[in-house]
Amino acid sequence: MEKVIKGVNILNLLAYCWLVVRVLFWSVDLPYWFAYGGFYLFFLSFIAEVFLEKRWNNIRWDKKTIYFCCIVCFFILGFIYAPFDGRDYFWHHMESRYPLFGFSVVGIFGLNKYYKLSYLFKTMIVTSVVAILFIFFKVGIVEFIMSPNRNFLFTQARIENVNAHMGFNLFLNVSLVGIWYICSSSWRRIPRYTRYLYVFAMCIIFFVLSISEGRSGFLASIFLLCSFLAVEVWRRRKILGFVMALLLPLVLAFAASQHTRISHNAIGSEPRLAFWHSAFELIEKKPILGYGISNAQVAFDHVNMKYTTPEYREYWTKQELWFIDTHNQYLQTTLEFGLVGLLLLLLIYFGPIGIVESKRRLLCLYLCGLCAYQSVFDMFITGQFCLFFCLLMLAVLRTKNDIVLDKNSRLVRKK
Repeated sequence: MEKVIKGVNILNLLAYCWLVVRVLFWSVDLPYWFAYGGFYLFFLSFIAEVFLEKRWNNIRWDKKTIYFCCIVCFFILGFIYAPFDGRDYFWHHMESRYPLFGFSVVGIFGLNKYYKLSYLFKTMIVTSVVAILFIFFKVGIVEFIMSPNRNFLFTQARIENVNAHMGFNLFLNVSLVGIWYICSSSWRRIPRYTRYLYVFAMCIIFFVLSISEGRSGFLASIFLLCSFLAVEVWRRRKILGFVMALLLPLVLAFAASQHTRISHNAIGSEPRLAFWHSAFELIEKKPILGYGISNAQVAFDHVNMKYTTPEYREYWTKQELWFIDTHNQYLQTTLEFGLVGLLLLLLIYFGPIGIVESKRRLLCLYLCGLCAYQSVFDMFITGQFCLFFCLLMLAVLRTKNDIVLDKNSRLVRKK
């Protein structure tokens, strides 16, 4: 029986790692079983674990368990509103939120003993580098170097073979956090050749983010690298680190000014401004309880047509898009569930920072901060990033920290 349990545990871990890889290639059309087989394998092996290990006996109603229950409550809000909601979009929008329920149940029961924090980051780092090299291969190294339109060529190859820039850039930025956390925690214990590989990974990831058409991902990478430097300097020279932190806004402002899509004209013609304007107009009418999932989309579709440009409406028609959301998780949640939903959303985003172990708090701050930041520009836990968020929270809150800490590492709070 022990061998059977061990086999199921390892199978569940491998399925988790496959789901992490799948996140990066989310928009690529794949055969059904190749695209969704990881979900079936993960949850079937998890159910087997629960019964084989009688895991219900190990549930502890601590802060982490309550946190995952809060995510379940956020998911259930859609069904609470259902009797008063329409059906035009209800089931379609609920489908993207299923991971909130499924992975929160996993978080309540806990992961098996073979899970380790480093597996998440190492899987992401390797996947990021392999995906980048694959894109360069599709473009052609010589053609990329010689072509004046190299950025466009890379973008097209990335969209066709990997993912759109929002999901791709977020994955790369979380990989940067993983590299920093591993190296900062145990630099002296890492073999020299492995250090070179981490440095190479960080350089190539940042280079790709710097040529991305995505503004939010590029600015996030600049902030991350500058803050990593400030944190490491502060741990050694607090005053100098504090000064560097004060200079960080200037660095971000300069980096923003260098991006081709960050200009007065580019910002002025940004479709998101029309989406947000439409959302605010609707929220003002029902700020407390909201409209419900489907009714919110119907109302938004109607109001949004007044503010979007004719060019964007033409693009909408040509692409045969069924619906357009607010491209802002905070506005979307308030539109659907009012201030009640917004408060629960903020608890989901920032709650882990207060309940995680102290040695992971800064790491958790980076990860939750990235999720909260990304939510300003796109759907997150009710859209394409829902699975990614769930996988991150499971790893941060329910895995062993196997990343060996140096004795003088200041990630460990001295008592």
